Amino acid sequence: MQKVLEINGELLESLFENAVNQLELHREEVDLLNVFPVPDGDTGTNMLYTLKSTLNEIKKQKVKTLKNVAESAIKGSLMGARGNSGVILSQIIRGFAEYIRDKEKVDAITWVKAWQEATKVAYRAVLKPTEGTILTVLREGVKEATRSLKDTKDIVEITRRMLEKAKEALLNTPNLLPILKEAQVVDAGGQGLVYFWEGFYRGLLGERIKVEKEETLIKERPELEVIEKQVLTYQYCTEFVIVSQENVDFSEFKSFLQSQGDSIVTAEAPGMLKVHIHTNNPGKVLDKALQFGSLSRIKIDNMAEQHEERIRKEIDSQATKKKEEKEIGFVVVSWGDGINEIFRSFSVDYIINGGQTLNPSVESLISAIEQVNAKKIFLFPNNKNVILAAQQVEKLYNDKVIIIPTKHVLEGIRALIEYNPRDSIEQIKSKFENSINKIRVGEVTKAIRDSNINGFSISEGDILGIVDDKIVYVGKSIEEVVINLINNIINQEKKIELITLYYGKEVSKEEAEKLYNKLTETYPNLTIELMYGGQPFYYYYLGLE
Repeated sequence: MQKVLEINGELLESLFENAVNQLELHREEVDLLNVFPVPDGDTGTNMLYTLKSTLNEIKKQKVKTLKNVAESAIKGSLMGARGNSGVILSQIIRGFAEYIRDKEKVDAITWVKAWQEATKVAYRAVLKPTEGTILTVLREGVKEATRSLKDTKDIVEITRRMLEKAKEALLNTPNLLPILKEAQVVDAGGQGLVYFWEGFYRGLLGERIKVEKEETLIKERPELEVIEKQVLTYQYCTEFVIVSQENVDFSEFKSFLQSQGDSIVTAEAPGMLKVHIHTNNPGKVLDKALQFGSLSRIKIDNMAEQHEERIRKEIDSQATKKKEEKEIGFVVVSWGDGINEIFRSFSVDYIINGGQTLNPSVESLISAIEQVNAKKIFLFPNNKNVILAAQQVEKLYNDKVIIIPTKHVLEGIRALIEYNPRDSIEQIKSKFENSINKIRVGEVTKAIRDSNINGFSISEGDILGIVDDKIVYVGKSIEEVVINLINNIINQEKKIELITLYYGKEVSKEEAEKLYNKLTETYPNLTIELMYGGQPFYYYYLGLE
């Protein structure tokens, strides 16, 4: 691999051209990742147009000196910046270009310091930086570039290490930003930055990325229900540029913006301020801006309409996807967002909302079956009161639908653990049915009225321990009941090795972890696992096997 020790204006132009093409190839993928700060599905498009404006301005220069290319990049990115991530990208470019524009050459040290300056400018542009976004990916990548300077002065190697670290940071973004984890995607802006740097890196290797004849690769997309349930606090994405005198102070206006919305990003140059804000009062913001100069490039998007359009496209996409027939499909009755998530991790095709007081009808089960295009469909009732209705569905579909008579969601989860796609249908059915006998299920809930059941005198508010629909212990504390419930099952089964504790909607993570620690002390010879179930009404579900 040939080393690159210096970069001139012509090479820098070609790097930007590569970055534009790389992002254009992946624009749709980045758009689909977009769930933060609002799921309007335009991050890739906004970053691409910001980069295209940058490149167009660079191409206007007849003589490609470093100074000419850098100053054009600053102007083009600022004037063309669109959307939250687009404006942040423009500030990354600005910080980078401002550092190199007066240099005679860009060597390894200048290359790294320019990206360090880019990081500082980008962070300054965002009024409330959030971890798990493009800023995190940028910062971590540049840190690695800084470290690599000790080992090499080859710009190619430095950029490779910067890019690899950025990819690693990108994969970690769902652990830093909960909405990404819920949607099971990485940050869209961070992904856009990775493609931007990937274009640079491949350019340094001498590759020229072409847009023609390459297919858009969609690696992942957020769950539809995550997009659907997001609520817009501010409806209008508002962008504009204030053009004023060079010595004007915009600090008062920046403070004013904080009272008008969120996702505020500003980019400043002498006599000019680029503004991006999500607000419910774009007119008020523009009126205030007029006090500081004339306005240009005004753009106001109704994000509620964009959100609806995004949902419509996702539904159309999923409908198309369902046309592809699978060999085996799974339909489950479930409740609790954590338990639903576990079922999705087993590639369940359709989840019917059910529960102890919400038993789905035969019609609901049929509707779910019709949504799954598979040759064989396994149906898990997960409730004894649903099994009869499920059996009616099985008769209607002859041998296409196979009922596994699970009486609890934990039995359904236990059964799916046994799934091996290489097994025959008969083997899969047999393993599923046998698995039900491998687990005992306990439940912990609260009494809602005074009563006498199974010899227990129960008062409203008492904590109840339940096994096989029978109350086996009544107490005043959750911990006391959980431990006695476990002891009750252990005394019956003798061979318990694993306890899985699913905490419900009304239990905090801290409370669940405290109980988990108590159980690990109480049962040192057993394996204890803690999972979030999110089930309503029940503090805990316990699976013992």
